[in-house]
Parts: sequence; structure tokens; C-alpha cells
Amino acid sequence: MILFKLIVRFCATCLLCLVLSSHAAHADDGSVTKNLSCNNYSPLETMFKDVCWSGMFPFRLMGATFMDGKSGVPEDANTDILCKCGGDLSKGQLPRIGFTLGFWAPSKIMDVTRKPYCMPSLGGVQLPFGDVEFLNGGTNSGRGGRGDYFGNWVLYSFPLIYMLRLIDDGACPPDGMTEFDLLQASPSFPNWNDVLGRYTTFINPEMLLFTGVTSLVALPIDAVSSSAGKPINELFWTAGAWGPMYPITGFYYGSQKTKQDPVTLSSLTAVRGISLLHRLGLLNETIGKSNMCERNPRYVIRKDAYRWQFLAPSPETNGPMPGAAPPADTTSQVREVNPPTRFGSCNHATGASSAGWGMWRDVPATGEDHSYLIFQWTDCCIGITPN
Repeated sequence: MILFKLIVRFCATCLLCLVLSSHAAHADDGSVTKNLSCNNYSPLETMFKDVCWSGMFPFRLMGATFMDGKSGVPEDANTDILCKCGGDLSKGQLPRIGFTLGFWAPSKIMDVTRKPYCMPSLGGVQLPFGDVEFLNGGTNSGRGGRGDYFGNWVLYSFPLIYMLRLIDDGACPPDGMTEFDLLQASPSFPNWNDVLGRYTTFINPEMLLFTGVTSLVALPIDAVSSSAGKPINELFWTAGAWGPMYPITGFYYGSQKTKQDPVTLSSLTAVRGISLLHRLGLLNETIGKSNMCERNPRYVIRKDAYRWQFLAPSPETNGPMPGAAPPADTTSQVREVNPPTRFGSCNHATGASSAGWGMWRDVPATGEDHSYLIFQWTDCCIGITPN
């Protein structure tokens, strides 16, 4: 399994390096530029006004929950007061001793795009691989008349509290990342555009059990629970109101017949991408006492470990206070489609129905690529190693 993980990491990294190197090689002659078919969001420029900062709460410090928020706390999050990490007294190595901390850490951004190699969070860059058939991940986003949906994604690390130096570097980042960086992209994985299911079945053989009636029965149960803020981890083959988790590809057949809105479809693409990375051992568990000191791989997604904010084109925010004056800028289309809050929270649980937080946030033509800020519950041990 370790060898398999190393091979996956190496292949994905090589492909991304190839893509970015090609981008750099063509940048001077103007062949790679911002493309009208790839939206430009640049979250580094808008994070102070668009990020759901209240989504970080509640905080759990030394086992006590305070600075209460509306995101809740996973049931088996750590409740210990003190913690000890590492060390081996027999070898003269002292452990790190400190106190526990748990909170919703804004950790990643995922762009869900109509075209492969489109990177809205990197300024709307469109990389020049659309004509390379074996690398082309597909382009249809449900508006092509085929009755099917296909979405691509790009994942970035976006550990805001470390980027802004609000906490010491390395104190407890979810995945060891402390800077904005490109992590993975769906064209790196051959199963993402796998119509026949050959590679997908190899990676997720259990999909053969959960792509039929079993999935259909579980979907409404998980949809109701997820919309109430508590996705059911045991029903790992469903994504609540967003749809079935399997097969873990970019396709969702019959989207036109079921009349799924674009925001629900991009949400399903995003959570399938996270599920794929878990299965490949590229994402770790961050909840509970056993994961405070060292992150352990989790090969099946834990849905309640993540909360999502629709970040662009129309950010999911708390909205104006009742009776507040209208914004000074009344010309922005993005602001016009961003109504006041529905449930008093600016992020939502995995699988929560988009009717409550965002089915209206797709902006035709100028905002059909969607960006999500991912909050990850993180238990960690903050302390010092005695001299």
C-alpha cells in the first residue's frame, strides 16, 4: 500500500509539473493567457471580504467548547485537556507536552470547472492541453444537450490561518501545508474520465455494491440528515442531497432528466474528488485523539470532517443584517445574486441541499466555474518540548 501511494503521488506530481512547465514555456509568446471560457476569481485578492471567517467556530480548547458557532463539532472530536506527542525516554527524547485545540480550519480550495486545465483560483489560467485527447478530461457541464454532466476539478492548499501567521507554523495544519499551493487536478487521474469503469472499479471495487438500489434507498435518508448538518458517515456511498458518491468519476448521467441545478452538480464533483484522494491515501484523518500528533491516512471519506463554503462566483456569506442599507456598489452582478442568509451560517455540511444555501449562485457566462473553500475539523496538540 505504501508503494502504491508513492507511485500515485509520483505520477500525479509529474503530470502536474509537465502541465505547469508547458504553461511557463508558452507564457512569453502569449499562447497561454486568461481565457474567456475559464472564469477568474483569484481568492488571494478577495479572501478578506469573501471568506466565511465565522465558519471556523466553534473552538474547542482544552476539551471545552467556547466561542460558539453554528458549524457544530464532530461527535468523536477530542475532549482531552492536555496532550503529549512523540518522545522516547529510553532514548533520551523528551515528548512535546501541551494543551489540545480543535477547530474548523479553512484548509483547501477546490475549483470545479467546465473545461480541463482551467484554474480560476490562479487568475483564470487555461493551460493548452484541450487538443491532447489522452489528457483531455472532458468539457461538458450539463448544458451541452447530451443529458449528462461532466465536471473537472483542481485542488489547492489554502491554510488561511497559517498564511496570515495567526498561529505558529507547523502547530497543527491539517495536511502539513502552510502556504497556498496547487495540490492535485482531476486530469492527473485516469479514472476521472473513465466511461467504461475499468480504472474506477480497480480503485473502488466496492462501487459494484453501491451503484444500484442500495444507493437509491440510502440517498434520501442521508440527504435529510446532511441538510440538518449531520451527514451519516456510515452511508459513505452517498453524498446526501448532491447525489451518489459512486462511481467516483466526473460523470453524472441523466442530470438533465433529474433537473439538477449546476451548484448541486459541482458540489457532487467536488466531494467525489475529495473521496478519490482519500481512497488513494493522499488525504489524512484529522479528528480524534489518535490523530492529534500524527495524521493517519483514511481511505474512505469521512463526510462530517468537512464543511463547504461556496466561494465564487457569488460567495456564500452571512448576508446583510436586517434593515441594513443596500451596498454602495449596485452594479455588480455577483452581489446582486447573493441574497441574505437562509439558515444563519455561511458554510454548509457535506451533502446539504443547495436549496438552503446556493442553487441560485451560478452566474451564467461569467460565473459557471465554481470555487469551494473547504473547512476541515482539526484536532491538534499545541505545546513545547522541555529542554
